Amino acid sequence: MELSEIAQLALSKITGMTTNANLRHFWVYVLCGMGIAVVAHRVGGDDRKFRSVFFNKQVWGSRSALIDYSILLLNPILLVFVLDWLLRTLWQLVPVVADAIRALGVDLQSEGGSIWVAVALTVSLYVVNDFMRWWLHYLQHKVPVLWEFHKIHHSAEQLNFATAERHHPFDAVFFSFGTVTAAAIVNGVFVGLFGEHLTVYQLGGANVIFFASNLIGGVLRHSPAWVSYGPRLEKWLISPAMHQIHHSSDPKHWDKNMGGGLAIWDRLGGTLYVPNGREELNFGIGEETKDYRSLYGIYIEPVLKAARIYTRN
Repeated sequence: MELSEIAQLALSKITGMTTNANLRHFWVYVLCGMGIAVVAHRVGGDDRKFRSVFFNKQVWGSRSALIDYSILLLNPILLVFVLDWLLRTLWQLVPVVADAIRALGVDLQSEGGSIWVAVALTVSLYVVNDFMRWWLHYLQHKVPVLWEFHKIHHSAEQLNFATAERHHPFDAVFFSFGTVTAAAIVNGVFVGLFGEHLTVYQLGGANVIFFASNLIGGVLRHSPAWVSYGPRLEKWLISPAMHQIHHSSDPKHWDKNMGGGLAIWDRLGGTLYVPNGREELNFGIGEETKDYRSLYGIYIEPVLKAARIYTRN
């Protein structure tokens, strides 16, 4: 791989901000999020100036933030070959599942071009992905070996847009394996039932429902702006404030609000926490946060800690 290609990979998450609607920091989401944050700040009656909250030097220039930026640049390089191979391998499940469906003798291919099939596929892909995001996230918190790697994401002491990409490579591979497998199975079922000429409704290359959910503040999940949808709506949708609670270092907030977009999985799993008004939060994982204030701590420490758990068992 040439140096120019390595540089392009390193910048892929940043350049993707202008082209990739599957990234939470896609420019459209950022603009909408900023607008929502301004309105929420004023409507919420916060007497602090918005500029002093959102553009605080500690948020964007802290040691924690610098670690976020480093991970944002390094992970695409470290993961490119693994994730490319993983995606190509798992996507081979589509014809396997499709053939299994056809073997059952169900033939609905005449409906393949129906608008209702397109709607069903679009909704199914979003709902299954959203459930998988909750379930995989639940496992990352509850399985000790997985938690050692997921701690990296929770070790952020300040939340900014780049914190969304603050993951150990193993954590990212585990998550991708689960979500891509689920997407391949859903696609395989639909191909088997309705044929290969299917439509998924998209905007900017992203599922239209995912696109819409990010227009209402998805980028603010990792930001200093407190944006709540209110208790009634938050029984159904995960607001930015609810995800910030998930990052809180307060024990009463631990393992809460693990969902991606829908709150129903947290409700069913007993992990939902709906705030009753604004809460002042500190972020991190307590005393252990200090172990992850360097790139050595980010990339090597989880491997060592996970190995100790494995050897003890």
